Amino acid sequence: MSLPSHYLITPTPEHPTEFLAALERSLDAGIRLLQVKGKGMETEAYATIAREAITLAHRYGAQVLLTQAELVARLGADGLHLDSKALKAVTQRPLATDYLLAVSGHSLQALRQGEAIGADFGVLSPIRYTSAHPDIAPIGWEGLAEITAQLTLP
Repeated sequence: MSLPSHYLITPTPEHPTEFLAALERSLDAGIRLLQVKGKGMETEAYATIAREAITLAHRYGAQVLLTQAELVARLGADGLHLDSKALKAVTQRPLATDYLLAVSGHSLQALRQGEAIGADFGVLSPIRYTSAHPDIAPIGWEGLAEITAQLTLP
């Protein structure tokens, strides 16, 4: 499988009009793979904005991953992104292999679990300090190189 060089992880949409305008700017700039983040959103509110994001992204030939498995097929998304908490809760691939599956983790062990369930690619973080994960020590660029050298997962 060939993956784009960039993977956009959107912020959780708070203002739909602004969110979609920013997404379109990213698509205009060349983004072709993205995750619509929905942390803390009710399922139907997330589904509403995700549906619009999928329609917009598909016009650009971009693929969209969602964070709620039950919505992927229903909304016509291209796959699922499991954050580190969701990844810990699964023991097998939650979607058929014709959908993309991405996983996030903060350690070699987490991404090895992603490999074990047949994920298509992984996101390892944080490299540097981030306000998104203030309680997790950054692994640094050297740590990134050491961990990824032990994985087959892109």
